[in-house]
Amino acid sequence: MKKRNIVLTIRDHHVQDGESDSSELITTGTFEGTANDYRISYAEQDEALKDCVTTLHVEGEERVTMVRTCSSAAELILETRKRHNCQYDTPYGSFILGVYAKQISSHILPDQACGALAFRYTLDFNSANSTENELNILFKEAEPHVPYC
Repeated sequence: MKKRNIVLTIRDHHVQDGESDSSELITTGTFEGTANDYRISYAEQDEALKDCVTTLHVEGEERVTMVRTCSSAAELILETRKRHNCQYDTPYGSFILGVYAKQISSHILPDQACGALAFRYTLDFNSANSTENELNILFKEAEPHVPYC
């Protein structure tokens, strides 16, 4: 499996207590793997997550493991129709988040290092304070002539 440089467009949308918020990030990263088992890694651009690297390990449309390495380390497991308790570290302390994946969608062309990944999930803290989240990622090889697939 050859590691390839990619450009990612990451769109995040979440709703908490009736309030909606969205963001978009365009960044570079790496891709390696096959259509049913691949990894995408990228450096976080948010000032609060400075020096963080996020890796998404995608296993088909059933499971995504998100690992963030830095002072705000996290490992979130998103598995379709299952709830996981996951550790989330911050500079101020650690806590457990409940993560429930409603849907995972992955469509890629691994030989061209391009595709789309989307997942909808909820996060809860102490089984309360739930947020609805949606993450959509488009990625393509970093060559200037390669279109999104």
